[in-house]
Amino acid sequence: MQSRRGFLLMSAATSTAVTLGTMGLTACSTGGEDMVGDTPQDGGTLTYAASTEPDSWDPHQASTGVTARLLRPVLDSLVTLKPDGTVAPWLAASWQVSADGLSYTFKLRKDVTFSDGTPFDATAVKANFDHVVAPKTVSKAAAPLLGPYERTEVPDRFTAVVHLKEPYASFLRSVASTFLGFHSPKALKERAADLGAGGPAIVGTGPFRFVSRIAGQQAVFERRPDYRWGPAGAAHTGAARIDRIVVNILTENASRVGAVTSGQADVAEEIPAARLASVRAQSGLSLLRTAVPGTSYTFYLNTQRAPFDDLGVRRAVQCAVDLPAIVKGVFQGEYQPARSPLNPSTFAYDKNLGDLWGYDRAKAGQLLDAAGWTARDSAGYRTKDGRRLTAQVPYVQSFVSSDNQAIAIGIQDALKKVGIALDLIPVDSATSMDRTAKGDYDMFAFGWESPDPALLRNLYHSKKQFGKGGMNGARVHDAQLDTLLDRAQRTDDRDQLVELYQKVQRRVIDQAYSIPTYVASRDSAVRSRVHGLTYDAFSEHDLYDAWVSGR
Repeated sequence: MQSRRGFLLMSAATSTAVTLGTMGLTACSTGGEDMVGDTPQDGGTLTYAASTEPDSWDPHQASTGVTARLLRPVLDSLVTLKPDGTVAPWLAASWQVSADGLSYTFKLRKDVTFSDGTPFDATAVKANFDHVVAPKTVSKAAAPLLGPYERTEVPDRFTAVVHLKEPYASFLRSVASTFLGFHSPKALKERAADLGAGGPAIVGTGPFRFVSRIAGQQAVFERRPDYRWGPAGAAHTGAARIDRIVVNILTENASRVGAVTSGQADVAEEIPAARLASVRAQSGLSLLRTAVPGTSYTFYLNTQRAPFDDLGVRRAVQCAVDLPAIVKGVFQGEYQPARSPLNPSTFAYDKNLGDLWGYDRAKAGQLLDAAGWTARDSAGYRTKDGRRLTAQVPYVQSFVSSDNQAIAIGIQDALKKVGIALDLIPVDSATSMDRTAKGDYDMFAFGWESPDPALLRNLYHSKKQFGKGGMNGARVHDAQLDTLLDRAQRTDDRDQLVELYQKVQRRVIDQAYSIPTYVASRDSAVRSRVHGLTYDAFSEHDLYDAWVSGR
């Protein structure tokens, strides 16, 4: 089980704006009513309590959302994505899309530099995108975002022409992600092997530079005084307000909450549901919340091997799990059970899927009987031809929150009641990657954050298997799904996209390819000395406009 996990009006003559409608984000800003009218201050240190350390600090290689979340202050993107789904300039001042949708011509700003002094130009764009798709990078999140990338052409220093193998309507929204942020070409050339370890090897164009890292404990970012190219729509221009960001890795929920309540941290992310009420009630703290777009924490059933190559068994799992009861027990009513492969805050979410599936233990038993799992062993588990009905779930413990572990145990208990043995198997990260690439698992769980429903292609298209540039956890090979996803990739028509992606969601539920679990929000506890902190469209903290008082 992996945890998983970015407009001003553009010139109509040179740009194409894509509007997906309101994403449902609550991008709240910190600071109570008594702070309204206060003048932002420069300087000071913000201490941030993070819930986990990235599997890799190289966003081109990483698979976990925390990489993008923590590196947003260091890495800029070609464009910025606003909560309404529209795209605005950032490192690219403007762009044109060819009539056939196969090339994107970006006119870059001419005043941007990396923190090592290297100029940002079209050569840097090419070097980074080529690095993402290079086989040796083994990209997990970034390469799928680039979609059918073919090459980048450099007709002049500040013009980058990105060529695609086929139309990819989500391309502009995808390049807004931190996962497609830019490394200094010098760092790519001289320190490529060190990027995953973070620290000074990570050299970006962002408002902060990555100055140090202690593995498993801390990362430190410092403000760049020469920064002048914030994204369109930012609350200010010029350098960031804060001098220094200290990220402390505190994996235990109690440690993060304790750090922010005691004043040792200014911001603590991933506040567990059980502690939300106490945070709300404590003086000097506020709760910063946003709906998480993308997918819920989802269990993917491996359709390419027994027992989940049998649709009847997959549907039995759907029916056996009382998600409302499990989710209520784990999250004390703070979160609701998921009803679709997409979260409600994601464009094209189908709110009507709840009627298609749900808890029915008797039906689960009937489905398993029909699939031939009629006998029982001495432990009460179902058997067929002398084999126990067992499913293995490998997971990396350090990537799984205690709440998600509780969800897994709840599912394990539910399946036991209908005679299915679910084995939760802790493994290290390297073993997990090896097993997923080989398909050596029966279930695998993770969440995927994105405001763009095109993520469904990465999760369910037959060409997007683990180890081959995708995250198809269910190892689906479904021609009907492929057709729907291919059509969606080629269109920007809003009504068509809604129709296509809702058909995809219905197909996934009908075929029981996965079990989405709960609809989460991203909750951070923030001390009153922190002001102007918001969430962006990717549900990542925007620290560029934030400032601290009482230094």
